[in-house]
Amino acid sequence: MKIFSIVGPTGVGKTSFALELAEEILKNKDYSGVDLISADSRQVYQGLEIISGADVPSDFRLNTDQKLTYSFYTKGQIYLHGVLIIPPNEEWSVAHFQDLAWEVIKLAKQKNHLVIIIGGTGLYHDQLQNIDSSLKIKPNDQVRQKSDQIELKILQAWAKEANPTRFMKMNNSDRNNPRRLVRVIEIGKNNLNQATNGIDSDLFHEFEQIYIGLRQDLEKIEAKIKKRVVERFDNASVQEVKKLHTKYHNWSSPAFSALGADEISQYLNGSISKQECLALWILHEFQYAKRQLTWWKKRDIAWFEISKSEWKQAAFTYILNLC
Repeated sequence: MKIFSIVGPTGVGKTSFALELAEEILKNKDYSGVDLISADSRQVYQGLEIISGADVPSDFRLNTDQKLTYSFYTKGQIYLHGVLIIPPNEEWSVAHFQDLAWEVIKLAKQKNHLVIIIGGTGLYHDQLQNIDSSLKIKPNDQVRQKSDQIELKILQAWAKEANPTRFMKMNNSDRNNPRRLVRVIEIGKNNLNQATNGIDSDLFHEFEQIYIGLRQDLEKIEAKIKKRVVERFDNASVQEVKKLHTKYHNWSSPAFSALGADEISQYLNGSISKQECLALWILHEFQYAKRQLTWWKKRDIAWFEISKSEWKQAAFTYILNLC
């Protein structure tokens, strides 16, 4: 079973390309449907539609098919999963994504659907075939509450003691990331034999993941990011963050680390001006785009330069030949 992963930096148009690709596949191949699965760790949350860019096309309709755990959106034979499905105070991780994706993949196999995974969270694409049982270890509330009250150095020492093997494999950035240190502690405190991966073994062994990449010059990506951030700021993103602050007082959930949320929060409390808010948001988005390109640099990906003429048709032809 072939599954396509559409990857690349923020701003290159992965979702719009995937939607067009789905139409092309349905016109030219004998699939009875196309399942699009969003691999974006922030667009999964409701209430962050503007700052996360989780725009569901207006002609898609909400569907709550009982065969699947999470709701999804449909338009004819195209199905969009993993967008706006949980409130921002709920936990979401690579393990949750893996559960959602394999549930969709299993049903797609039965219905003769093609599956396309789209989005900027590289870890989600890469971990789809990871059967490491540690992915299924649930958050430990006691660990998380305690971690909020201690300094980084103490948290690092705790992680090293609780899970020395994983701690030693962490790079410097990860060792200075409290959330990742907490995860190392949680894994260290668990019995991995109690965790199960929940993946259909027969389907897993016939699974082939094909990576398709979209990219563009960094200068053009930066210009797109600037335009997009200004548009989102002017399009009620401030009101969106204000509503989140009113409704949720605990901002420890990963949802609230979405790019734009912290910058707008600083603007709302008067710490920075509008221009400073925009500058910070643009900077962080651009840094994220560069990290995405670095992530995909050494992987086996068929890249398409979106600045070139006829790139889209070339991509369609390449993918259709592989279907």
